[in-house]
Amino acid sequence: MIKQAPSAGRILTMVTFAGSCVGLLVFLWLSFGGASPFAPQGYRLNAEFNQAVELGTQADVRISGVNVGKVVSVSLDRRTGLTRAVMEIDSRFVPRPADTRAILRAKTLLGETYVELTPGSGHGPKLKDGAMIPRVQIAPTVQLDQILSTFDPATRHAFEVWMQQDGIALTNRGENLNVAFAELYPFATNVDAVLSVLRRDSADTTTLLRDTGAVFSSLSRSPQQLEGFIRNSNATFAATAAQSAALAATVKAFPAFLIQTRATIRRLARFAGTTKPLIDELRPAAIQLSPALRGLVTLAPELRDLFVDIGPLTAASRRGIPALEQFLNATVPLLARLKPYLGGVVPVVDYVNTYRREIAGFFANGTASTQSTTAGPNGRTLVHLLRISNPVNPEVLTPYQNRLSSNRGNPYMVPGAYSELVTGLPVFGGYLCTTHPQPSIGPSIPPALAAVLQRVYYTPQPGGPACHAQPPLGQSTTGQLQDFPHLAQLP
Repeated sequence: MIKQAPSAGRILTMVTFAGSCVGLLVFLWLSFGGASPFAPQGYRLNAEFNQAVELGTQADVRISGVNVGKVVSVSLDRRTGLTRAVMEIDSRFVPRPADTRAILRAKTLLGETYVELTPGSGHGPKLKDGAMIPRVQIAPTVQLDQILSTFDPATRHAFEVWMQQDGIALTNRGENLNVAFAELYPFATNVDAVLSVLRRDSADTTTLLRDTGAVFSSLSRSPQQLEGFIRNSNATFAATAAQSAALAATVKAFPAFLIQTRATIRRLARFAGTTKPLIDELRPAAIQLSPALRGLVTLAPELRDLFVDIGPLTAASRRGIPALEQFLNATVPLLARLKPYLGGVVPVVDYVNTYRREIAGFFANGTASTQSTTAGPNGRTLVHLLRISNPVNPEVLTPYQNRLSSNRGNPYMVPGAYSELVTGLPVFGGYLCTTHPQPSIGPSIPPALAAVLQRVYYTPQPGGPACHAQPPLGQSTTGQLQDFPHLAQLP
């Protein structure tokens, strides 16, 4: 262990290294789009969305495909149950018109979300800094998970199996697939019914097509992602075409599947109508639960390791638990014999526990009083000193006929009384609070000695703090009414 103080050069090196680390972290933070606490706050707008699970801070804010700002914060408005997003707009594009509309869009297939604003009217009123875009100007967004969540588990499982089997069935069967389309007469006859459903939900269909267009627009702006998408699609279709027999079986089973799907959708529609009020009530709770579920991502690896590591413990417990049971059964006679002894020891331990702070202070002070050292007689070794001091007060000089009013001697201190040193230590009983003052120094004492006695043995406040009696020890330690506690053996 190094006991020498660091030199100025070492301190300067450490300060320089710490400053360079801080500077590097600040540079990386700013390079990755982090906000600077000293940067001035720009023009900001607020908007509330009902579905903003994938919207995060530093998300893009776009107008006609051009980045005009960033999302600086995302929080939950507990009053409305909506997600409030604060957007900071670049100075080149401010202020924004009052009729500006906002909608959430997906940037990539991975679900990355950004905020799209409409250009608005260039000659109308403007939104002030920090204004809230009216809710009527916030377009609703339908997420893909909302569509899939409408299906019950059986339907979702059937859809998953269907998609997997399609991939197997269509492998190396491209030509057969083309022929199969000509034979899908039941499907063609029901197209009108499908289109009528889409016509009734034209608003949601328009939103879906618009969001799909935004996704493909994002793909076209990223050639690498588009190339990977096309390559993976080719591989998927090649694998599907290679399974002609499975494809034929799938096509034959497809009409029956459609019939079951139609019945399932009807039941699902009735179920959705019944559960819609419940879903509406659970929606605010689900929004609040989302951060907790995202936080579980950090805990999941540790839980997985715990379940893996608990395997050896489970195997060992097959032998350990019976052995522990035998051990506990064998201790019953011993505990029966210890019961009378413990019945007398436990009250003593409880009483000592009441004075645990005083006992700990006794040992701590005793240890601290011997830690002072000085050079030994030979000057080469250190020896410990015992630091002690005697009470200094007038009663040390001579005995008095009566107890002085400044006397606070108490051989039976109540627990915690030493914490009252500022206000004065209590005495055992009120009868120990006397009114006898400290005597004055007589004229027969030489002036020089009288000055020493006055300075050392007498205080500016001769009477000391107000005298008060402590509560009975029985009440303070064991809850009894006696002056002293009575320790009784446990039954």
